[in-house]
Amino acid sequence: MTSAGLASTAARVVVVPVYNERESVRNVLGQIERAGFPSILVVDDGSTDGSAEVLDAWAASSPGGRVIHLPHNQGKSAALRAAWERLRADLGRGVLDASTIVINVDADGQHDLAYLDALIARMDDAGADAMIARRDFSYHGWYKRLGNIVMTALGGLFAGKRMYDIESGYRIMRLGPLVHALEFYRGHRYSECVEFAVVSQRLGYRVDNEFTVRVPVLRTNTRLADAASHVLRMALAWYRVVCWRDLPKAHRSWLGAGLAAAVLLAFAGFLAIVLSHTVYIGNDSAQSYGHVWFIEHSLRAGHGIPLHMPNLDNGRALTLPYGAIPWLPAALARPLLGDWAVTASMVLGALLLLYGITKWLPKTASPLVMAVILLNWQLWNSILQFQLPTIWALALAALATAEFDRGRHARGAALAAGALIAHPLMGGAGLALAHLASIETTRRLPWRRAPWLLLAALAAAPAIGAFLQIPAIDHVSRWGWITPARITLQRTSMLWWPWLCSLGIVWVRRFHIPVMLAGGVLLTRNFTGSNPYNALWVSLPRFPDYIEAGRVDPRARYRVLTMSDQEDGMVQLMRAGAVLAQDFFDESVERRSFGNTEEYRCFLARKGADRVLVQGEWLRHPLRDTSNEVEYLDRIVGEGHATVTYRGAAGTLEYTIQSPPPESCVAGRAR
Repeated sequence: MTSAGLASTAARVVVVPVYNERESVRNVLGQIERAGFPSILVVDDGSTDGSAEVLDAWAASSPGGRVIHLPHNQGKSAALRAAWERLRADLGRGVLDASTIVINVDADGQHDLAYLDALIARMDDAGADAMIARRDFSYHGWYKRLGNIVMTALGGLFAGKRMYDIESGYRIMRLGPLVHALEFYRGHRYSECVEFAVVSQRLGYRVDNEFTVRVPVLRTNTRLADAASHVLRMALAWYRVVCWRDLPKAHRSWLGAGLAAAVLLAFAGFLAIVLSHTVYIGNDSAQSYGHVWFIEHSLRAGHGIPLHMPNLDNGRALTLPYGAIPWLPAALARPLLGDWAVTASMVLGALLLLYGITKWLPKTASPLVMAVILLNWQLWNSILQFQLPTIWALALAALATAEFDRGRHARGAALAAGALIAHPLMGGAGLALAHLASIETTRRLPWRRAPWLLLAALAAAPAIGAFLQIPAIDHVSRWGWITPARITLQRTSMLWWPWLCSLGIVWVRRFHIPVMLAGGVLLTRNFTGSNPYNALWVSLPRFPDYIEAGRVDPRARYRVLTMSDQEDGMVQLMRAGAVLAQDFFDESVERRSFGNTEEYRCFLARKGADRVLVQGEWLRHPLRDTSNEVEYLDRIVGEGHATVTYRGAAGTLEYTIQSPPPESCVAGRAR
């Protein structure tokens, strides 16, 4: 057939894959020609029943017919790929153009050609790039219908659009989008239909799957193994597209995609390990578990939510509104989920943070870029240490900025208020950083959102005020500005690192492989060199002998010596009725050494402690060398100012202070 002859019929090309259809293929081809589609490309997929001879004879008498012979059977997907590659070559030679309609028709007669004109008309009217006919399954049993429903639902998730019959092979498409999709298409056996549906829609093309057709031939070759294969192929097709659609061909590689998948899976596994703990143990986890327990306990007892926690820091510790998000939702879920509600809140917050980043910085949505973002050690460390309010504050700050950037100021203000309520310092820093990114992008000050941000600050004013009143602030103020600035810079890296990746997106895409290799090494070093066993630890009774013996005295004020990563013991004491003379912050616990007994007795007076409870693990752990407090407890016992009132089987020691503080520190205690 000449190029001129092909060009005259190039507006529509019918593709027919054939494998051992000798009895039906000639009739199907005749129907196509009689329907007014003379340009037909047939692929013989290694037929062994004489179909090849039938096709050659047909092509010899058909001016618009072409036949491709594959040397052996490779499956329908490979056959269609061979046809599409031939059409891509025609497009490159200028014989066909991007608007050419490509029609897939099976050779077994199961596609009713009477629908073709209606399908093409609907595609033109709807401005669609492809039409996938929705088959009428009334003729099939429940098993086939259920399988199609499940497969279509999964396909819709991978495609990002609702589908109605993703397995249908009866489809028409424009050549331009088809050739583009071919860059990401692989195909295996019968997976071409589901792969095309996923790839084309993930590339942004409009695919109509609502037009229903009846099937004249009741035939299916799909088996359960094929269905499982289709799910895998859809997942891989989705991954290829989201990895590579914004990446130049020269930089696409399975090594890069594989490294990204490894990072994503490692992070998902990390979150799954965290999620497997009813109570997750980290340096800051007791703060969240203790507050959530108290809020839920107060609500259930009908006390509402008191401003102060009577069992913590001698009743000076604030309950809310600082940390109301996420503590209050977790407290409401606690009657159903127990302490696991707090654990789940951390994982949800981490996922919300990543989602918020992709909404705020859309260029980061690629798995390749997200993998680079996930190499930030501070993100992993914040989860390891269970910095729950910080994670939520930064997540809400990113989401708020995304809403502001889209002109949805009311939503942005609500989310900004949530960020400030979750953690005023981190939320405020996150909002400032995210809006700085918006200024850099637009090159103008966002004056229109200023009143909304002010409204958000006013709504969060109680939380901000409460944050400034927490007792730990007194200790933080002694650090100066360098330490708080360093901590803020480290934690907000969960936002400024994605911003830098977005700014340098061209370089990230080009050098993603060496960046992931180097970043993976650094992350591994930091992880193993820090406190990687947090995710493997479980919450254990820290004072089992003392609590089970009924020794907890609600009238006493307990100073508790326990490891910073075993502060769940403080929560256990609170639940048993103990009043702690400290908060969960390390600054409030003040694990330190002392120069003389008078200094130590004044310290206890300042803390308001009349009992000191020492965990057995504290006595056995080498880190105890950083504090000589037990030594000075024994010294004041020797001086007659305290007595050892309990020695438990688990190693717990209770010291009861008997003497009033020295006169030299009474004034300090009054202050």
